[in-house]
Amino acid sequence: MEKNNPYLTTKEVAKLFNVTSITIYRWEKKGFIKSHRLNPKGKKFFIREEILKLIDTDNDKSSVSNDIKLLDNCNSQEVGTKAKNIKIIKKKAGCLIPKTLIINTSVFNQLLADNKILDPLGYKWSNFKIPTKYQKIILEKISQEFNNKPLVVRSSATCEDSPLLSFAGQYSSFLNIKGEKNISRAIKLCYQSLFSDNAKIYAKINGVRLEYESMAIAVQELAPVTVAGVIFTADPVNQNAKKMIVEYTEGLGDSIVSGHKKPNTVEIDKKKINNLQNIFLRKLSKIALNLEKVFGNPQDIEWGWDGKKIYIFQSRNITTLDKHPKTINYTFSKNKILGTGVIVCRGVASGFLKIIDNTEDYDKIKDGDVVLVNCKIDNTLIKKIPLINALIINGGILSHIAVIAREFNIPCLTEPEISNKKFKKYLNKKIIVDAIRGKILLT
Repeated sequence: MEKNNPYLTTKEVAKLFNVTSITIYRWEKKGFIKSHRLNPKGKKFFIREEILKLIDTDNDKSSVSNDIKLLDNCNSQEVGTKAKNIKIIKKKAGCLIPKTLIINTSVFNQLLADNKILDPLGYKWSNFKIPTKYQKIILEKISQEFNNKPLVVRSSATCEDSPLLSFAGQYSSFLNIKGEKNISRAIKLCYQSLFSDNAKIYAKINGVRLEYESMAIAVQELAPVTVAGVIFTADPVNQNAKKMIVEYTEGLGDSIVSGHKKPNTVEIDKKKINNLQNIFLRKLSKIALNLEKVFGNPQDIEWGWDGKKIYIFQSRNITTLDKHPKTINYTFSKNKILGTGVIVCRGVASGFLKIIDNTEDYDKIKDGDVVLVNCKIDNTLIKKIPLINALIINGGILSHIAVIAREFNIPCLTEPEISNKKFKKYLNKKIIVDAIRGKILLT
């Protein structure tokens, strides 16, 4: 290895990192390092200066520091899709967003190299660490921008919020985070969630090569909202582009997207927005329509209101407006109706009833079941989604689990009302979920 030579061979780079040459090829493929050819058909070389920056502590510090910037100063290719959309929300749609600091994808790629993660799909992510030198830089940057204000720490993966797939609820986000220890933990959990079992299952079903994806982190000032919610610029249940649906609640909107709380719901006719008596809804609807125009498709928008200003936290395409309802042949009889529910995903399906009272009960779900969820849903339910024929849930029609039901085209009802209030007596019995009529029936 000649010190005066500005280039290094693959073997020389491998020796510097104490790994095999095949590892260097993999790192290059994943974008961790970049090779050059001295002529079009020549051998691959690596620029010595670029490689030394990766292994020198002081240069590490400088490099990582440069990869943590306010969203306005970031390259859209390095911030993940969610943060990229947030930037568009502000720049092109002129909406108010919280102050946002981005830890870009280059930091995550460097962390993969530092943790010697060659196979992210097979890696035991509980072992993943953010080295102290990086934590110090990250926390210093956050302190400079936000002082000790409460924060939101959000994942921004390169594969989520795409035109075709939402990855709704699959990646971690944390609200009202305070203190260095909690901030570091939230960032680590966001990184770990990229290759979680749930995300891997969602990706596999949808044909996404997750090993080629990366993760940025959006750190935001917690907006002091008093009301928050979600607005869809098209009715996702009836696939009606002429209607908008708003769901909202007091306080932060996380209870709506998680499906943990029944929201207030409003349906709005796009042609009659100017006739709305509620000034706030009129303003929110116009912002939503503008976002639909900017992104060129019906939008799923998360928002908050502080009593004076409307913040926009996220906007992504509605991914379920082209689904055809799944149905089965059966003879409808009023005498067999057990209860009713609000339609989340249209269709008809039957199966043996499983009742989920806590997340440990997910293991009871078998292929072809109808699943009634009585507890707070977490994203580990995605593991069982391929087995489920129909879902009965609680919460609104715009929650993450509702979006997942529509993406996987699973007939689904929410807020069930059971006529005899004793649904458990039908446990393990075959029932029908008619999510076209909004009925639950015995077969």
